Amino acid sequence: MNRLRAAAEWIRARSGATAIVCLAFAWAFTMHSMGWAQWAHYAQVRAFAAGQAEIDPWHWETNDKAWIDGHFYSVKSPGVAAVSTPLYLAIEETDGLDVALDGALNARETEWPRWAPEPYPSVANYGFDPARGRVIEARLEAGSPVVWALTLLVAVIPAVLLLFGVRWAANRVERGYGTAAAITLGIASMLMVFASEYFSHVIAAALGFAAFLLLWRERDGRPSLRAVAGAGLLCGLAVSFEYQVGLVGVVLFFYALSRAAPRLPRAAGFGAAAVAGVIPALAFNAWALGSPFEFAYGSAVEHPGLTGHDEIGLNSDGLFGITLPRLDAVVDLLVANRGLLVLTPVIAAAVAGVLRMRRGEHRLEANVILWIAGLYFVYNAGYWLTFGGGTPGPRFLVPALPFVAIGLAPAYRHFGALTLALAIPSALMMVAASISFPLLGENGPGTWLEFIWDGRLEHTFLTVLGVSNAWVAIAPLLVAVAGAVTFAFLATPRRPAGDLRPAAAVVLAWIPVAILGPTIAGDEKTPLDGDPNLIYLVAFAAVCALAALGALRVRGARDTRPPVEVSERRRSQAARAG
Repeated sequence: MNRLRAAAEWIRARSGATAIVCLAFAWAFTMHSMGWAQWAHYAQVRAFAAGQAEIDPWHWETNDKAWIDGHFYSVKSPGVAAVSTPLYLAIEETDGLDVALDGALNARETEWPRWAPEPYPSVANYGFDPARGRVIEARLEAGSPVVWALTLLVAVIPAVLLLFGVRWAANRVERGYGTAAAITLGIASMLMVFASEYFSHVIAAALGFAAFLLLWRERDGRPSLRAVAGAGLLCGLAVSFEYQVGLVGVVLFFYALSRAAPRLPRAAGFGAAAVAGVIPALAFNAWALGSPFEFAYGSAVEHPGLTGHDEIGLNSDGLFGITLPRLDAVVDLLVANRGLLVLTPVIAAAVAGVLRMRRGEHRLEANVILWIAGLYFVYNAGYWLTFGGGTPGPRFLVPALPFVAIGLAPAYRHFGALTLALAIPSALMMVAASISFPLLGENGPGTWLEFIWDGRLEHTFLTVLGVSNAWVAIAPLLVAVAGAVTFAFLATPRRPAGDLRPAAAVVLAWIPVAILGPTIAGDEKTPLDGDPNLIYLVAFAAVCALAALGALRVRGARDTRPPVEVSERRRSQAARAG
């Protein structure tokens, strides 16, 4: 018995890290289908590997491109491609491209191949040339496993480190609740998808968040210019991966100056280091475009047409497509069919937790979080493409998510049942997106349920090894997610459930928001018109949340027995055992 108890304590002591490792496996195991954004990064990788900046040989693979002085360029920041290029060269030198092709051909053997060329490709994407379309799509199919390998480096690993950072920060606010906050971020937010997608959001978020943690830790000891400069460098490097993360740097600059220490040296150290971090992006601009302050984003192709650049100026409005915030964009961000409150309502609990942080000793950090989240929201509401394409939520907000996720610790501590009740539908929505069809296009989220029902699932590592049954191939991912939830539960302190009625009321209130919100936002496909599967998905998620609340109530009833009664019951059991 003592050995069993010791083993249980050993497992519990390591359950937080184990939960994150389980989720890391789930992310690494997934091999997503891809769109223009990922292929734009990959085109830049191959350009770097060839010793050039322009992506002319690969420009038909993506429409996230610019046309400048007779050449095509990726509109993406160069950071992802720069980090990926050494690994790509290693894959190329070790015949990895042939291995990738074999894996892609194995994936064709599934009932619903996700990478295989279309019999009749969308010719508008390929200069209205069907033959070119078939060639390009076959090339993309062969490259999909390679992009997956690069994703491990620039998305999965940074996401894992990000979760450990959130766990550390959340434990500072509410000891013991860091794992719950981190795993909720990893499963019940857009991070569930983007941690295994070849985008720049996660690695940029990890760098910006690391800068915040460095400054936060610096406040515990003596003032350190080295730490302040380190935070500035991280913010600058983040900009080299995603230009918008400069918003995080601005807020953290003032956070660095908020300490009672000489401000001029701190300002100079942070600023100089931030500029140093941005140098890779500026150097790329100078090399590729002739000026460090010339950005390809300003010459993005709007319509490729016959030439691939028939019309440019996609982001010509305002500052690279950013204008004053629009009310319709605010509504979309919140209650459209891919809005935050529809797909990931647990974000509301996280924000409430951050507001609760302001009551305690971490008031300053709470204000930093609110400023970052607010600036990102305002910026996103002013960008012409609110959701950044067909993604499962407003992807431009991903770098703000780890900051807001810290609020999940006080949320679980002070209104745990309510937070759990919102986390469950959020997690189900994001897991559904991750295993089925994350890049929705113009389809509504009900597509996820349709695809799951039909077995049209994303490929995984087993798929490229030759496992043709989609459910068998995806099963280890689902087991890993369940393991992450289980170990997070073991790592989190037990508290009385309290009154569960507010939590149930919140779940019931979420149902009409999720069903009616898309109609209010003016979506083309809504649960009431063209996307009834979203109603079924919402209903299933709500039932799961209410069932979890019911389980909490039953457990709470058991835990309220008088101590004497429990003691007598245990003595009786011991006597019978004897």
